Amino acid sequence: MLSKQRFVAVISLLVIILPAALASCAPAATAPTTPSSPTAAATPTTDNTTGIPSSISIQRQRTSGTISKIDGNALTLTTSQGTVNVTINPQSTIILDVKSGAISDLKVGAYVMAIGQQDGSGNIAATSVMVRSPSQSVAPTSPEGAPPATSSSPRPGARRGASGTISDVKGNVLTLTTTQGTITVTVSSENTTVQTAMAATPADFRTGQSLNVSGPPDASGNVNASFVMILPPAASTPAPK
Repeated sequence: MLSKQRFVAVISLLVIILPAALASCAPAATAPTTPSSPTAAATPTTDNTTGIPSSISIQRQRTSGTISKIDGNALTLTTSQGTVNVTINPQSTIILDVKSGAISDLKVGAYVMAIGQQDGSGNIAATSVMVRSPSQSVAPTSPEGAPPATSSSPRPGARRGASGTISDVKGNVLTLTTTQGTITVTVSSENTTVQTAMAATPADFRTGQSLNVSGPPDASGNVNASFVMILPPAASTPAPK
């Protein structure tokens, strides 16, 4: 069973680090923080796990705060340094109820996001796997923060993310069917953290909720959300006055 500290660190890997390369372990369930500076994306390529050009996201901004206003698909997020406007669109991935999972949750038919190091064939030795509810398997997005696969030969040792459905399980090796073909994902109880998450929709947003958001910003620093995590009530803190 994961310790509380490790579980919080893993949530951080999935949200706060995701756009950059999953290098930090700062707890995600802390008080709202100042939006971080946008980070430059890698050279535009095509994501082989989804077919989505990575050039659609030249920069990403990571923001944590509390919802102070909801106006249709527009949220006003209050952070410790001010407000940020967040736009939710049909491609936004929204999740809630993230829980610690187990290797036994990785079954045939499960839709997952896997992140880890790839070999020369593009197969992944996973450090993190999130099992997403079936409704989230529609129009999948690339796992946040993991550099997308490219059309060129895979670079051994590079970090990669992949989304797809488990089509076969043999011991600790999963066969993952993506929109661009199949890869294998190797997991282990020692090196792979497994989590489960439920799908959410814009109808689940409420004023007072705390969110972790990432997505490309506009010139004013407002965010077009690609990934939103609704934090549990215990992690929510009042908006700064």
